[in-house]
Amino acid sequence: MASAQRDSRSPGVRRQGERPANAPRRSRRAPFAMLLLGALLATLSGCTIGTPGLPRVWPGQSVSPNVQTRSGDIIELTVRATNDSRNFEFGGASQVRTFTALPAGVEIVDFTSSDTAKPDLNDSNRTWVQEIDTENRVIVIAFNGIGASETKTGTLRLRVTAPSGTALTFRTMLAWSNDAPDTLECDVECAAQGLTMAAAADPQLSAYVDAHPAEVRALLETYQGGGKAVANTFRVAVGDTPINATFPTVALLADAHDPSGTTLTAGAVFTPDEPVMLWYNHPDHSATFLFRTDALDDGSVICGMSAEDWQAIPRGATSIVARGQFSGVEAVYLFNR
Repeated sequence: MASAQRDSRSPGVRRQGERPANAPRRSRRAPFAMLLLGALLATLSGCTIGTPGLPRVWPGQSVSPNVQTRSGDIIELTVRATNDSRNFEFGGASQVRTFTALPAGVEIVDFTSSDTAKPDLNDSNRTWVQEIDTENRVIVIAFNGIGASETKTGTLRLRVTAPSGTALTFRTMLAWSNDAPDTLECDVECAAQGLTMAAAADPQLSAYVDAHPAEVRALLETYQGGGKAVANTFRVAVGDTPINATFPTVALLADAHDPSGTTLTAGAVFTPDEPVMLWYNHPDHSATFLFRTDALDDGSVICGMSAEDWQAIPRGATSIVARGQFSGVEAVYLFNR
């Protein structure tokens, strides 16, 4: 499915209506409310504001082949770390580490990363394996610094030693620190500085702030200094034949018996709390976006559709898909009409 068909972004800010050509020109003098705002800002000094746009680093992991492997074969475990901050001044993350619990039945062969092609081998932000704890079967990957809107990956090649009929389960936790402090001190005009910093990374938003300074105060966000997150749990079977799918898929269940609406559920396979996009597919492989929901704390999904929205899905639709933004996992419901 083309990425444009999965676009889940919200519609853009509506433009203000243009002034009719014959309308009288407005005075350029500042309105009284703006004069009051200016006087208020001038009195603010020595205050602090929450640092806007601090990083949120999301983990995700995948295994190839992702359905079934074979004893003696090599599989690839790829761990991802995505910084979804869009503030390039305050959104950097540092000391990013993942801790992956390897199942019994695999042996480490080698490691590569998205930083492999970097020419400077002494770059402190390169991704590397920091520790292999053989006693607890935990491997620590140091992603180090991850900038705003940046994704890094580390890939482990593993030899399967488990016998046929077993299952391999991979679990990963991520931790990071913020490059910027939680709060910033302002010498003067604290609120005005806050608005400027909140809009610094987005020219369109910056222009909107200039026109609507009061409304945009709500965009100032404060995150605590760093954090932790858990990736999607990944399981792959060991059998006689390797099996790989385009996306790691699980069942999406739909309970349409309630006359008030339909409940969609999927098991705990997503990255906890990650955004999950839902759409339905047509016979020609095009797609229609439905809505976004968020995975629950355990990585499962429970969401609902009204009876009207469920009935509005064309009878020719083939499936409904729920895809995790950072895990890449897809839960699929197949229509049988």
